[in-house]
Amino acid sequence: MEDLSGKVALVTGAAQGLGRAYALALAQAGAKVVASSRSMGAPRPGERPGEATLADTVRISIEMGTPVHAAVCDVGSEEQINRTVDETIGNFGRIDILVNNAATYPAHYSPDFFDPFVWTKEVWLQYFDINVVGPYMLIKAVAPYMKEQRSGSIINISSTAAHRDDVAHDGLLGYATSKAALIRLSAFFASELAPWGIAVNALCPGTVITGAWRSASPADLEAARKSGSTEATPEAVGPYITHLAKQTAEGLSGQFVQAVKFPDWV
Repeated sequence: MEDLSGKVALVTGAAQGLGRAYALALAQAGAKVVASSRSMGAPRPGERPGEATLADTVRISIEMGTPVHAAVCDVGSEEQINRTVDETIGNFGRIDILVNNAATYPAHYSPDFFDPFVWTKEVWLQYFDINVVGPYMLIKAVAPYMKEQRSGSIINISSTAAHRDDVAHDGLLGYATSKAALIRLSAFFASELAPWGIAVNALCPGTVITGAWRSASPADLEAARKSGSTEATPEAVGPYITHLAKQTAEGLSGQFVQAVKFPDWV
């Protein structure tokens, strides 16, 4: 396991699935982790705790002996992004790792990609606001601190759907397009931030069985299973995130890493 002792990480979209797995993996590697989501989802007195909440992520981390810190942050709000980064710096004095995992994954099924009732301007703006603009705003917020430290690792979570040609019919037209833009954003900032020693990479998970997949239509899930990607639980991608988290501009940067076949360092 990678040693990230002394590092401070911010992981967005950490209430469930891959985001939760990333946060827990970084914490187990020794990093102080701020896990964020749009809401805490803490149970009220007499209620059972939910399984897909930020509060549950914190509970699991405590049970594992590597507690994470919770922060409510909607990546669609620049004000909340800036507040979360400010609080992270205020509490820990630095930020070394940013994992831009929060994303919107609404399924818009239609046999007609020009369907005016499905592919509206509002739908497209929703994808790009959360999947591209949100990560940009987070990079903008953390970059000054990483520049001052002259170190840092930014990991943007894209998808194998971003560079495959067979996903649009699965309702992933908007998702795949926005995730492809995120790869380009990663390459741009890898070059832009290299003089300060900051690594920027895109991680592209394949088929990972999360709650989102289980709630998808059976046809959608079966199509993903036939795509050739590795089926895995979220925990299987932990080694990818910890390896990328320790990178600098002199190491692995400006790349998109496909988490579909385990490389030698996993």
